[in-house]
Amino acid sequence: MFGWFAPKCPVDTRTKAWVESRMLWLADRFGLDRLRAAAVVLPTDEFFPDRYTPDETGCRGCLLRMCGYMGVAPESVHLQIVDDDEMPDAAGLYQMRERSVIWIARTQLDDPMRLMATVAHELAHELLLKGGHLSGDEPDHEETTDLLPVFLGTGIFAANATLKTNTWAEGRTKYLAFSRQGYLSSVELGYALAVFAHFRGEDRPRWAKHLRTDAAVTLRDGLHYLRKTGDALFDPNTHRPLWAAPTVAEFGAQLTHASPSVRLHALWELWGADSLPADLLPAVEGCLADDDPYVRQNAVRALGKLGAAAARAVPQLIEAVQYGSTDELRAAAATALGQIGTDPDEVVRVLAAALRYADTKGVADTKVVCAAADGLARYGPAAEPAVPRLLEALEAAAVMTVIDRIEHPVAALRAIMPDAGARIRSHFAQADAEVRRNVIEELLRQERGDG
Repeated sequence: MFGWFAPKCPVDTRTKAWVESRMLWLADRFGLDRLRAAAVVLPTDEFFPDRYTPDETGCRGCLLRMCGYMGVAPESVHLQIVDDDEMPDAAGLYQMRERSVIWIARTQLDDPMRLMATVAHELAHELLLKGGHLSGDEPDHEETTDLLPVFLGTGIFAANATLKTNTWAEGRTKYLAFSRQGYLSSVELGYALAVFAHFRGEDRPRWAKHLRTDAAVTLRDGLHYLRKTGDALFDPNTHRPLWAAPTVAEFGAQLTHASPSVRLHALWELWGADSLPADLLPAVEGCLADDDPYVRQNAVRALGKLGAAAARAVPQLIEAVQYGSTDELRAAAATALGQIGTDPDEVVRVLAAALRYADTKGVADTKVVCAAADGLARYGPAAEPAVPRLLEALEAAAVMTVIDRIEHPVAALRAIMPDAGARIRSHFAQADAEVRRNVIEELLRQERGDG
């Protein structure tokens, strides 16, 4: 009744669609038989019968065991234990060579669960990078590297190691500190494990009892949702992706599909394509009013891909810049307006207003400022009326030393004015020395053509 008792997915649409699509990608690369046959490796004596010692010998034993479980030839990797200060903010590092090197931070040896998660992640790099499946330049390559151990049956370690609690006392004062590890959260990994189990037809996996609570709850709720609704980007019986045949008609059907994750994935596919068929404009426009914020945001990105062919959507995009519910949506709409490139008088006025450095939260969001500046840059000299606002935004960014917000207004001013260098130097001639230095350094970097 009223949908009150309908199953609810335990993760947001973006996480759901990404996990399912990347698991399908891994199935395509490594084969479904490997997933189906994978033994779920547990932190038990059955899988790790050797007595663990927190030293190089113990670490090497864990590495050899994990190589066997993940299908990596042990002789293809070389282990190095290093002090933490040699690789700050990293639990492990991987360097691909003929015999690749895996570096492990020494403090990892004190926590076998975290050590195994780190080892599995670095071995996943070996499989994905040396295997030619990823280049390392993909925006989600680290997250995908976290996901591969789930696909191969060793994901419990990563799910259990994402958050560590440390407590200590000094005199009568007690302290509590948390440290994170990995690129995916325990909730995200919990849902990935639900997809893994759903692929394999496991309704109540006995191995779930070895998971930390938040991951176990997400696994349980995710499996319940998938069983009851069938809302997945694949058929669990055939493992056929729902988006396997991207014809224009099928894309249109996906963009109006009942599942927001199907709609979102279709928009991702369209945004990543070399070109976007103009016939899909009405369906993409329809997603601008979608109930799901991720669908709305990606519909905006897809419209930008259409360029001038999406000119009739400009009023909706202007509204999104001005009144969008999230900064991500506002930034995406600003970028799309620049890509479409029509209605310069109105669009330049709107994008200039989006550069404001004081808003209801005190400071304009960096993503919105950068996107608005980039959108103005695409209009070139037609954006001349926005120059005063760009200079204001640049000054505010330089005061706060926000590098992104310095870089983008400088680039926009250079695209709009042939004498931008002289104009910028003149504007900041009497500014505070540090502010002037921040701006001039960025201007010189761009004039030299530095990356």
